[in-house]
Amino acid sequence: MGIVLLGPGAHTPDKVITNLHLEQIVDTSDEWIKTMTGISQRRISLDKNPKDMGLLAAQNLLKTTELTQPIDEVIFATNRHSDEQEFPVHAGYVAAGLGIKKVIIHDKSAGCTGLVDAIQEAYNSINNPNRRVNQVLVIGSERLTDMTDYSDRNTCVLFGDGAGAYLVRRDETQEGIINSVLGGEPDTGDKKWLHGHLALEYKEGKKLVWSSSSEKFKTYRHTQNYLVMNGKEVYRFATRVMRDAVNDVLQGTNYSLGDVDRIIPHGANIRIIEAAEKGLKGFKGEIYTNLDRYGNTSTASVPIAAEEAIRLGIIKDGMLVINVAFGAGFTYGANLYRAIL
Repeated sequence: MGIVLLGPGAHTPDKVITNLHLEQIVDTSDEWIKTMTGISQRRISLDKNPKDMGLLAAQNLLKTTELTQPIDEVIFATNRHSDEQEFPVHAGYVAAGLGIKKVIIHDKSAGCTGLVDAIQEAYNSINNPNRRVNQVLVIGSERLTDMTDYSDRNTCVLFGDGAGAYLVRRDETQEGIINSVLGGEPDTGDKKWLHGHLALEYKEGKKLVWSSSSEKFKTYRHTQNYLVMNGKEVYRFATRVMRDAVNDVLQGTNYSLGDVDRIIPHGANIRIIEAAEKGLKGFKGEIYTNLDRYGNTSTASVPIAAEEAIRLGIIKDGMLVINVAFGAGFTYGANLYRAIL
């Protein structure tokens, strides 16, 4: 059975937070942030929540991808629902915004791996003869700045907002999605990191707002769930599983690492990507990321980078591509597919 991956479409907010902005908020520097993360700026959504941005990404996808058949299912991957409202599902909001009346709708939480996981779930749904599903819309959308503590210099430099969307479609005439691999290692933390090495913690922190009168970002104290991270532990996990996932997704296929043209990694930290790349023996293609300009947008980072790579001609029709991600949980996964443009 041929099942193809089409798109992606993406949406990124207009407002930019540069490293120079962060220098005015927390004890850090542009040089330190670039050296430790590779990030120069990131986007912040001041007026749109994850479901709004997800709908915009889906609409942008459908501007460039012809709908030859109905959308039978919508999967919405995110780490934090709008206003922490776990229901109704955000997938339903997107479906309604697209004018879809009858459709399977559900949300997914798998950390930053969420969209890669959703692509595999969509594939399985189409491949299931009992589901009668031919086309699935998958979305990854995040407003991570809303759960970022801007008094924590180790995490507030990392995160940005945005959304991306793909169509997964039955197409017997093309190769499309070749294989996917998913995995996880339970993150139960330790005595210091009681909620996990990458988790949410209810505490007092600082949130970010834009002051139009002074034309700069300001912070205010607020108690809520904030993202906390043990950077060393996450680095050790991520560099290992990103390398392993790329190699594992090729197992059982007719392809080797030398056949892969492009790898689109989750844009978490440039040091993680560079360390993982060193373990990819025989890879002759290009790893593409734009985290220097968008930061870590979690489930949205892969489609935001892939959309730009296609637009710039870095990913071309017929290329062999791997999407790879890791995330809180801990989770990880990869999709191997033939680009169809």
